[in-house]
Amino acid sequence: MRQYIKKIQSKSEDTRKLIFVGVLILSMSFVSFVWIYSLGQRFGNPEIKEQAREDIKPFKLFSNSLSNTYKSLGASVEKASIVNEIKKETEVKTQKQVDLIPVEYTNQ
Repeated sequence: MRQYIKKIQSKSEDTRKLIFVGVLILSMSFVSFVWIYSLGQRFGNPEIKEQAREDIKPFKLFSNSLSNTYKSLGASVEKASIVNEIKKETEVKTQKQVDLIPVEYTNQ
């Protein structure tokens, strides 16, 4: 690959521009072909048509994103409450321990 790049770099600037334009046209043709092919599938399938009609409704995308945000926030809060419960249980276990009082011995 490096040899091919060096070979292109050694050519004149006009030739390099022609190669660039050719590769650009070829790649954009490929992208356009894939796009046009996907349009044929999208408009040919009735299920996708119904979904597209729902997406066109005003604020549908906004309401879906709010719903997803609310669900994920609820799941996060639920996780946090579970973690807090576990912490409380471990605190209760540590509170049940007996504190020892050091005793001093004196020589009499």
